[in-house]
Amino acid sequence: MLAAVLVRLAEEDPTAINPVVPDEIGEIFWGAVAFFSLWILMRYWLLPPLMRIREQRRAKEIADLEAAEEARTAAVQVRRDYDATLAEARQRAAAVLEEARSAAEAERQAAVSAAETEAAARRQEAMAELEAARARAIAGMGDDVADLATTAASKVVEAPIDASAHRSTVDTYVEGNR
Repeated sequence: MLAAVLVRLAEEDPTAINPVVPDEIGEIFWGAVAFFSLWILMRYWLLPPLMRIREQRRAKEIADLEAAEEARTAAVQVRRDYDATLAEARQRAAAVLEEARSAAEAERQAAVSAAETEAAARRQEAMAELEAARARAIAGMGDDVADLATTAASKVVEAPIDASAHRSTVDTYVEGNR
């Protein structure tokens, strides 16, 4: 579109000044002076502070990345320490639990052993009492058995038998069957 406008202007007035092409050396000179002045101003006064800020940002970025890496490494180390502490606590708990089980088993064995010993002692006492009662019963029934035997024998032989004369024979027989 700009080309069309320029072509149209050139056709209207061939003596008109072209705005794109400078017509005088002075204009080229002052344009070059302005360009190089701005270039020197940018190069030595305006650009260095911008470059320093850019370098500071880059250094801060690098420092932040290093700090993040150190924090990650520290977090990994803390996690390892936590896991190690947790494993050690589990081992201690297992050891305490095993020790408690062993102690409980030993106590149970002691209680069972004491109960068995007491039961055996009571059984012995009961057997001794039973034997004493049996002996008393046999001794108490010895007279009755002798009287009964002599009465039965006298009925069998159909003659009176003296119980005191045969008492020693019945006692010997009863003593032998005990």
